[in-house]
Amino acid sequence: MIGLLTFHWADDYGAMLQAYALKHYLEKASGEHVEIIPYAPVKLTGRYWLCPIVAKRVQGKIKYSFYTYTLKRNLSVARRFLIRKRNMRSFRRCYLTDQKIRKKAGNISLAKYSSVFVGSDQVWNPEITIGLDDAYMGNMKNGENCRLVSYGASFGGDRIPEEYQKKFARYVGQNFEAVSLREQSAVPFVKNLIQRPVFDVLDPTLLLGREEWELLGRRPQSQDYILFTFAEYNQQMIQFTQEISMSLHKKVIQTSLPWLGENAEWIDVQMEGGPAEFIGYFQNAYCVITNSFHGMVFSALLEKQFLVFSHSNKNARIENFLKKLGLESRLVDTETMEIKEDISEKIDWENVKKLLYKERKFSEEFIRKNCL
Repeated sequence: MIGLLTFHWADDYGAMLQAYALKHYLEKASGEHVEIIPYAPVKLTGRYWLCPIVAKRVQGKIKYSFYTYTLKRNLSVARRFLIRKRNMRSFRRCYLTDQKIRKKAGNISLAKYSSVFVGSDQVWNPEITIGLDDAYMGNMKNGENCRLVSYGASFGGDRIPEEYQKKFARYVGQNFEAVSLREQSAVPFVKNLIQRPVFDVLDPTLLLGREEWELLGRRPQSQDYILFTFAEYNQQMIQFTQEISMSLHKKVIQTSLPWLGENAEWIDVQMEGGPAEFIGYFQNAYCVITNSFHGMVFSALLEKQFLVFSHSNKNARIENFLKKLGLESRLVDTETMEIKEDISEKIDWENVKKLLYKERKFSEEFIRKNCL
């Protein structure tokens, strides 16, 4: 049996779909059952509650506080928020795991697994995991024959903060038999840190083809709209989306949770759906405007015209992805705000598929070498 340790607990479309994709691909490729290890500590899951709490480390101890802004936002759409959460939970239980959660790394045993994949997502980002988390660092009760492999692990940028570097090098160097990252730009840094080969691989969502995602997606009744999904608030992107909507005479559907005080009458907020509904909205869209990594990824996978706006502090993976697939022209530079790109400018999808095929083969080979 193969184990998978990732951010499956997050009520986030990208996190849940990358977990689904890696589980699905590993099962298809290996013929073995893949079990998601149900590690879900409060320090991580609390941020997704209706009344969210955030954790931070103070003098070696974890302290919690309410996240006031998000609390106000959630309460302003409480009924719809709870419907969304129910749909997320339903997807998680159906496609990921319905096992009882483990809140401490010390309660996890790897004895029954032949190998455990850690990743993808930002499992090595100490800002998210509140310091380097023992579970994602491989500090668990290892089975004698269990092989630890990182697949597409990320710390959100090109390097990890200096205060964590020695600890990171020791844990990753000792505990993992093979190491791969999601961001190509971070590979030289980690390779130098642990003095071992390090590879960059595709986000797991890209291991599955268009047909596989279309089978999972639940299409909405609406068609031929502009899909708007964001990872952070960006007034320039909002203004641009409104202008495009007026120019094309098409309505805008938003799948992201609204920002506090949002009252744009020209946006149709459809926030209640789970991951399958999220994919469905891409299937029926005319085009996509986003600053979300997975918003960009599913635009490419489902061959939708799209523009992606820069993210303020997590842009490395967006740029790496666009460069790999020859789609650099789809990135909007928000610093100059010179939007020279045309949302309707045709994308050479045949070339994109060729480049994706090449990248996918490398990622598949990394998996084969380390679990099959």
